[in-house]
Amino acid sequence: GINAEYGVASNDESQATSLASRYRNTVPQLLDISDRHALKSEILKHDLVISLLPHTMHPFVAEQCVDARRDMLTASYASDQLRKIADRGAQKGIIMMNEVGLDPGIDHLLAMNLFDDIKRNNGTIESFESFCGGLPAPQFTNNPLRYKFTWFPRGVLMNALSEAKYLKDNKVVHIESGKLTSSAEPFEVLPGFNLECYPNRDSTIYKEAYGIESAHTVLRGTLRYRGYSSAMDSLLKLGLFSSKKRDLSGYTWNTLTKELLGNANLSDGEARSKLSTLFKGDRYKVSTIIKLGLMESSPLPASVDNAMDALVEKLASTLMMPEGESDVIIMNHSVGVRLPSGKCETHRSNLVVYGEEQGWSAMAKTVGLPVGISAEMIMNGEIKERGLVLPFAKEIYEPMLKKLAMEGIEERREVESEEYDY
Repeated sequence: GINAEYGVASNDESQATSLASRYRNTVPQLLDISDRHALKSEILKHDLVISLLPHTMHPFVAEQCVDARRDMLTASYASDQLRKIADRGAQKGIIMMNEVGLDPGIDHLLAMNLFDDIKRNNGTIESFESFCGGLPAPQFTNNPLRYKFTWFPRGVLMNALSEAKYLKDNKVVHIESGKLTSSAEPFEVLPGFNLECYPNRDSTIYKEAYGIESAHTVLRGTLRYRGYSSAMDSLLKLGLFSSKKRDLSGYTWNTLTKELLGNANLSDGEARSKLSTLFKGDRYKVSTIIKLGLMESSPLPASVDNAMDALVEKLASTLMMPEGESDVIIMNHSVGVRLPSGKCETHRSNLVVYGEEQGWSAMAKTVGLPVGISAEMIMNGEIKERGLVLPFAKEIYEPMLKKLAMEGIEERREVESEEYDY
């Protein structure tokens, strides 16, 4: 490690103090980042700022880092806004490093390394499919979503509403907002896990970003246990993703669900029958609504004024991952390769990391370690680029992968030859 002083800043003083107490040379700091003066003052005391805030807050911190001429590091996607700020940072000679968590992060490192090996053997990359999921360990999945939340559920729900775009056989496939949950397919690559997959964000940009111009298919997506998308789709179809403001005072879950079905005065039997019609007889979807407690007579939280907020609060109170349970990270890259001989192969990189029931979660390890390694590389002067830095260059991803392997985070590779029908 490096001999340095560390500051841990949070708007929750007990959280900062608890974290700082575990490490040497670490000072806790109560900080409200909306206080521009206090933020600038803290930034000036340090050489490097690591922002693990929600991604929407990074640009605010980045502006201050540029003004103070301090390097900055995040695990998040480099948004257009961050890219513009990073251009200003480049003129001042500072580093703004992004996308060095798990996804984005380790996925980039493993993909670039795999492409390098294929190109070194004169293979032509014809397709690239990459999937990643942060999930409860299999023994902790007995709920309709087959999922537990490790932070506030709103982000996960909003993700289900997002659009997606990918390249399939040289054609751009576009999935509209609200259709993601019905586009999921079984994921058969690691058959010991009961998984499904669906596309994530815009995959088409990675043909150029990864330097795989020969690929006719480029798809990056999300992994969940099978049943997740069906359960999410039932919540969406019932109307629980609506943010339309309304007076919900005095409502119970039972009355809200019945109202969304068209009539708050339905009997429970009639409501179940309506759910069955809405879901075209899909019993799993009907049972999702019932098992999540959305037919119970428990009151909605007093503060909510729309269905989406009510759902977020419900999931936060029932499906957060409790202390003592563990998680698992599953990542897979599958690359279709044509060899100079004309033979076709699929090259795979699989990464499976389990969390410890009484220790670090898999998510904490796979986001925290690459961030820590990147910070060390910046502090040691190993990053030569200035302005926006992403981990696509060999001099960044090779040492990062070596250091991750020393921490026990290491892929398994497989190569599958095309099978012939005789």
